[in-house]
Amino acid sequence: MFAKAAAAFIFVTLAGSAFAGLYSKPVVMTGENQMGDTAELRFDAAPSHNGTLVILGDRTKTPKKSVPFIYDVPDKQPAGTGPTVNITFGDKKTLSISCDPFADNCKSTGYVTEGGSTFSILWKIARH
Repeated sequence: MFAKAAAAFIFVTLAGSAFAGLYSKPVVMTGENQMGDTAELRFDAAPSHNGTLVILGDRTKTPKKSVPFIYDVPDKQPAGTGPTVNITFGDKKTLSISCDPFADNCKSTGYVTEGGSTFSILWKIARH
């Protein structure tokens, strides 16, 4: 039992530090909005903590929209989940995204509407 608990602690510690290290260079996560347009969360490299949500308009053929945000990677990550990043938009709406430490798949805690679009809870790390 102790060995399993120790292994889990080591795993979570390594995953958290790897996620924090991920933002030492620019990162892009992709998802979709309710109309099927591609959405990108573009995170500037740390220590910036700034980013931009870009709605490409690729399916609906609408002009590209950009919405700035700030992000934070908490030092203490929630127990029992993958590494998490917290995003706050200018209108104070927030979004937390947890990622699978073994893959590039990520999931937000809920839906958020920004720039007139509502976004899926599923995201994928496209570039890091």
